[in-house]
Amino acid sequence: MVKTAVAQPRLGQLAISTRGRDAGTHYLIVALLDGEHVLVADGRKRSVERPKKKNRKHLALTLRVAEEITAKLMAGSRVSDEEIVDAIQRLGENKKEGEVSLGER
Repeated sequence: MVKTAVAQPRLGQLAISTRGRDAGTHYLIVALLDGEHVLVADGRKRSVERPKKKNRKHLALTLRVAEEITAKLMAGSRVSDEEIVDAIQRLGENKKEGEVSLGER
């Protein structure tokens, strides 16, 4: 049986910008707006208080999700920029060799 990955964005999911001035920047998805747009934050240039609106087509979604951030966002709790930075660093270090991101369509 072949496993297929879901290409839908999730709260707390690590995503990498593929277009624009911020290309190559790692973000966490902090809100789902509609079928085409999400809000992302990196905890540094883009804080949780001032997230960036990104088109899904301009993000490479990875298979890595910060579960603790997802739980907080789903519960409506406040997430700090430090938590976002820590989660991005931790998820970046956990990348397995040969892991493929769910890139552009």
